Amino acid sequence: MENFTVVQFDSLSATVQQILKMAAEERKKAYCPYSNFAVGSAILTEKGDKIYTGCNIESATMTPSLCAERTAVAKAVSDGYSKIQTVAVVAHQQNFTAPCGVCRQMLSEFRSSNGDIEIFLSRPSLDEVLHTSISELLPLAYVSFKEDSLP
Repeated sequence: MENFTVVQFDSLSATVQQILKMAAEERKKAYCPYSNFAVGSAILTEKGDKIYTGCNIESATMTPSLCAERTAVAKAVSDGYSKIQTVAVVAHQQNFTAPCGVCRQMLSEFRSSNGDIEIFLSRPSLDEVLHTSISELLPLAYVSFKEDSLP
């Protein structure tokens, strides 16, 4: 994990602390009767004016299950926001829980104008926080192919 930084919660900005706390609270709402693995997420829109939260929502058939990050993105997009500045993910496991592959791709589609999204990962204790970015987690993100974009 050479490109990741682990910092103390107290050293983070008030905004990042707030979205991590909101993700930790949202985790308590998770519907996860099959995995018993509760995850909460909070995303800050690019303008920094709105925070959307989400929790994982499972289904017995698993395929239609929603991760916390995609739940939060769906809320933001349905409200008209298409650029994400920051994402917080809180889950309980020994190591930090990063967004799954599907969530990484979903998040990459809503990168802020600077071309990236800051990612903060923590456990519910909110003691240590891993700081990274979507470009670090998904360096070769898929970009839709459009035939008219060819030379």
